[in-house]
Amino acid sequence: MQEKLGASLKALLMTGLLLSSALTSADDGEGFPAWVAALKQEALALHIAPQAVDVTLSQVTYLPKVIELDRKQPEFVTSFSAYVNRRINQRVVNKGKQMLQDYQGVLYVVEELYQVPKEVLVAFWGLETNFGGFMGDIPLASALATLSYEGRRAEFFKRELLNLMRVVEREHRYDSPVTGSWAGATGHMQFMPSTLLKYGVDADADGKIDIWGSYPDIFSSAANYLSQAGWQADKPISMLVALPPGFDYSQAQLQLYKPVSEWVRLGVVGVPDSALSLPQAAIILPQGFDGPAYMVFPNFDVIMQWNRSVNYALSVSLLSQQLRQDIYTLAMPPEPPALSYQQMWTLQEALNAKGFDSGTPDGFPGGKTQAAIRRYQATQQLPQDGYPGIAIFNRLTAETIYNAPIGE
Repeated sequence: MQEKLGASLKALLMTGLLLSSALTSADDGEGFPAWVAALKQEALALHIAPQAVDVTLSQVTYLPKVIELDRKQPEFVTSFSAYVNRRINQRVVNKGKQMLQDYQGVLYVVEELYQVPKEVLVAFWGLETNFGGFMGDIPLASALATLSYEGRRAEFFKRELLNLMRVVEREHRYDSPVTGSWAGATGHMQFMPSTLLKYGVDADADGKIDIWGSYPDIFSSAANYLSQAGWQADKPISMLVALPPGFDYSQAQLQLYKPVSEWVRLGVVGVPDSALSLPQAAIILPQGFDGPAYMVFPNFDVIMQWNRSVNYALSVSLLSQQLRQDIYTLAMPPEPPALSYQQMWTLQEALNAKGFDSGTPDGFPGGKTQAAIRRYQATQQLPQDGYPGIAIFNRLTAETIYNAPIGE
């Protein structure tokens, strides 16, 4: 038995070591030039202007650092409180309020036209680029080419690289290479090339869509995206609520919508009278059952289309609320650090090993992983919040080790 337990422990430790090694030994890019040459022919076959293809691909280089950053996305490996506290504080709110004043004219016009609140637009702006303070300085073509070549989401990033060529062609950006983030986003609001092509607006009517320097274009393009994604005018994004003793935490999940009046009937408190008639709302627990509870509405889902992170979407909502208030009131309760990418992968493997299907391990806490945690919690008479925290990690990995089968 001791040998079997030792073997199980060794196997679990080796999984973490091998995963860590895989993360630090990305492809050295030896085949990258040939890959770029093949992509050039593919782009020309799609009838993208040869000049746009040449300008985009002529100086691309393989960037190993981009692969490393792709494995450490802060929206997914930072705890909710740490994420919010790092991005929203008194200084950020004060600067956001100053931006509302400085650009009140164009923001007023955009809000009237698209029915997206100016505070929401400025919240996006602050979170994406510190109000334009840093839009990224990585050559976008190299970032996208690296992510296309590396393979984790190769097809997605290859499409974005082809769309970058179309942006260069449409906007005649032959003399000014596009720069942006390591993940391929660019401009004040960090649009992916496909987003710019589909939702970009030439609001100042100068014949080009300039999301790098034209504030009418910047704010209109963002508002157009949100409007077309389903933004509901004069409706909330989220609100802090309190859950009653004995609340069924399995009901607290982003996909489970109920009428607000139904949540109130179930004992949820802190809901203003103005929200009682709203037909759809969900409850989410970004720190698990012993942390804050938020009621979220369809506009929250719209923000999630922009960025598929609950932490990010809640931060947009919280910052926009602070921008409306006279006094800064935001204070996040502390919580343990979030699981690392490697720990999340191990957790998913442990869930699968015990028969709770979390899908193919990928190191990210998606909906399927949360559902698997809830099913496990139900068998252990634990609060079914689906939260992938350190407590559930320790419990599951310990069980995986010490409940190993005996014998051959």
